Parts: sequence; C-alpha cells; structure tokens
Amino acid sequence: MTNSSETAFENTEIYWPRTLRFWLLLIFDIPSIICSLFVLYHLLINRASRHALHNHTIIVLLSIALCFQLMDIPWYLDFIRKGSVRPQIQARCLIWWLVNLGFYNTVSLILAWTSIERHILVFHDQWTSTRKKRFFVHYLPLVVLILYSITYYTIVIFFPPCKHDYKYKLPVCAASPCHLFHPVLGVWEMGVHGCLSTIIVTFFSIALLLRVVHHKRRRHRVFRWKVYRKMIIQLLSISALYLLLNFPIMLFSVARFLGLPNHVGVQAQQITFFLTYWVMFLLPFVILSSLPGLRNKLYMIGLLKRQRRSTVTITMRRLINVQKNPLHCAYIG
Repeated sequence: MTNSSETAFENTEIYWPRTLRFWLLLIFDIPSIICSLFVLYHLLINRASRHALHNHTIIVLLSIALCFQLMDIPWYLDFIRKGSVRPQIQARCLIWWLVNLGFYNTVSLILAWTSIERHILVFHDQWTSTRKKRFFVHYLPLVVLILYSITYYTIVIFFPPCKHDYKYKLPVCAASPCHLFHPVLGVWEMGVHGCLSTIIVTFFSIALLLRVVHHKRRRHRVFRWKVYRKMIIQLLSISALYLLLNFPIMLFSVARFLGLPNHVGVQAQQITFFLTYWVMFLLPFVILSSLPGLRNKLYMIGLLKRQRRSTVTITMRRLINVQKNPLHCAYIG
C-alpha cells in the first residue's frame, strides 16, 4: 500500500508529459514577455500615463510579471531540458521559491490593494486631491505592501524557523519551502496571502461593479462614466483572470487545512498549481486589452505596415512593367 506522505503534493509531479509542459510554457512565455515590455514601455514613456494614479499599481503588477516570465519560466524549461534542477545547490531552490511563491503572492497582495484603491479613485477622488493626501492614501500603502512582501519572503525563505527539504528531481524544488508547513507561518500564508487576498479581490471587484451600476441608474446624480470606464474595466478584467485561475488552488489549500488527506486529489492540485502560471502569462494581454489608446496604436501600426507593403508592391509592379515596355514609358513621359 502506498504511503500517503509519498503521494502528497510536495512529493509528486504533475502527470502531464514534460515535453507538453515545455512547449506550453515556451509558446506562452515569449509573447507574454514581448507584450509586457510593450505595455510597460508605453506606460512609462508617456508622461500622462506615467503620472496617472490608477496606472501605478498596474506598472508594479506588470514589472513583477515580467520578472516572473524572465526567471521562473526559463528555469522551469531548463529543469525539463536537463531532467532535474541544475545546479543542484540550495541557493537555486531558494531563489526559485522567492520568485515562484514570493512574486506570485506579491501580485495577489498588490491586486487586493488595487481593488480597494479603485473605489477611492472613482468615488472618493477628493481623498487624493493634494500631494499630502496622495502620499498617505496612494503611495504609502503601495510602498508598504511591496516592502512587507520583500521582507517577509526574504526572511521565511532564506532565514526560516524550520529546515527546508530540497527536492532537485521535482519542478521548483517541489515548490514547498518549510514555512508552508509551520503551524503559524503556514496559517498566515494560507489565510492572509491566499484566502484573504482572494476574498478582498472578489468582494471589492463585485462591489465596484454594483456601485457603478447603481450610480449610473441614479440620473439625478452625475457619474463620469467615460472618465472612469478604463480603470473600472481594467480592474474587473484583471480580477476575473486572477480569480478564475487562483480560486481552485486556494480551495485545495483550505481543504488540506481542514483535514483533506494528503493523497486525495493530488494530481488535480498539481494541475491547478500549473495553471496559475497563466495568471502571469495573460496579465499583460488583459492589461493591453483594457488600454484603448494602446490598442488603437497597435491597429494603426498594423495598418501603416499594410499600406507600406501595398505601396511597395504597386511600385515594384510599375518598375517591372517599365522594364518590360520601355516605349510605353517614353510615351507616357
């Protein structure tokens, strides 16, 4: 009879073939990197976009996603190519855990704050009307969250109150740093970084949608829908992506905490864990789709390229015709 501890999540690998995983990750990672760089460039290079308060959390989310795409995915591809984690040293696992777990959960925390902040920017813009108010209401919470996440994951991963188990034969060194099983830190990780973040994103995103619908129906009050439409659609799109892919893994975490045996639903949990990579893959595309200015710019770039190709084609045809019939050319001249 198989020992349940041997078939637990941290001791197994998703049954999908490694070749399939390799191509899935590679095919999605390259376009995601390109899209992240494109959107970040245009958000940072444009002064109005760079100074818009609602874009600051978006820039942070995109920056974290880009780091994830450039580090975590190449290491996973390298793991598949070599058959194990190489080099087989503790530092590789520690840094990989920091990127895989720390960066991903930082996105969860930032998105939770974004879902709260959108209510302030849409319905209480007077709270950010002065430089001092913007510092305390907008900048300070974002900086505190980032510093908290960096400090927390640096301590629990590099200086843990327990002993890590490094499994070089599994992806992400089994993605199970020891603090996840600590009686206090494990509950904090699951409860605050997992469940609470997801609940906040869900509640405040739905609440924002309901408040918008309510204000639009109250015709005696002016609601500047056109002004706020972009930031509302942006949050709802990102939240929908996050909840769709993150909710299943959260349910498994809660079920394990409530007593679900380690050997039950392991492969389903592995699949849900693997699919969370698509939060980072699809995030830049969701953000791009919520920025009509960038969409129009991409359309115009594509249109200009098509016009150029058409012009070049017509010019080449005329040159060929001239070479074939020089008398006709002289007559026209």
